Amino acid sequence: MTTATQTMQIRKLSPHIGAEITGVDLRQVDTDTARQLNQAILDHTCMVIRDQHLTPEEFARAAALFGEVMDQDHPKFSFPGLPTIQRYSNFNVDAGGKHIRSANRWHSDGSFRERPPSYTILYAVEIPSTGGNTDVLNMRAGFRSLPDDLRKKVETMRTVNVRAASKSRAAQNPDNIRIMAQGGQTPHIHPLVRNIDGTGEKSLWFDTVRVENIEGMDPEASQDFLFDLLDKAVRPEFIDSHQWRLHDIFMWDNRSTFHRANYDYDMTQHRLMYHAMILGERPH
Repeated sequence: MTTATQTMQIRKLSPHIGAEITGVDLRQVDTDTARQLNQAILDHTCMVIRDQHLTPEEFARAAALFGEVMDQDHPKFSFPGLPTIQRYSNFNVDAGGKHIRSANRWHSDGSFRERPPSYTILYAVEIPSTGGNTDVLNMRAGFRSLPDDLRKKVETMRTVNVRAASKSRAAQNPDNIRIMAQGGQTPHIHPLVRNIDGTGEKSLWFDTVRVENIEGMDPEASQDFLFDLLDKAVRPEFIDSHQWRLHDIFMWDNRSTFHRANYDYDMTQHRLMYHAMILGERPH
């Protein structure tokens, strides 16, 4: 099915996830086109908008079509005078001087926040010759696929979220560990299954690196439960593995999806994205 406003085309990529948008310049978007773009991300959970040519400032304005653009969590990677836009680069280094290789596991951004981002948006400025896909997983579909008894069980569960969970099974960002050690984290309690405003649907929603524990469980048992839940919800047909083209904008609904980065490319080649997040509602 294809719809259009002026020359904009919206093409569904698979039955469960993803859309491709062509024929639109995000520097010149009218009200009706903006409305259709906002509806498209709700309908498809992730989408690519092809052939954009944006400065960091123009990218920030384009991101604002989808809501309030948030300041970045680690401002050292933001552009001077533009705290909402990060240089998301494989050449970035953490507080320990190591190249950052995070996000290579299924997760949702910013779940340690009181109001996590509704959307994450990336713009491809430089890409490697091969590899480096971004995978996105539809967790609305994952939730629907669970057995009835498990669906009912998880709907009442709540998670305690911090920057760096004590029993995380993945390496933690030293910057987050430092912030935790300095007392810069108030735990936030969120539902394990959240309602998605504007859709009437529900989604599994958690990040094992951020969940200190599920209420009523200890941290170790919580990790066991969440990894088992993830195994049950992940199916190949629910995944869009986005193969980047230069000047793509690719975005996903953090409330409805998990995502992960792939580091299967030549690390001497620069993979540079501009990165923005849109402020979301408190999970409910």
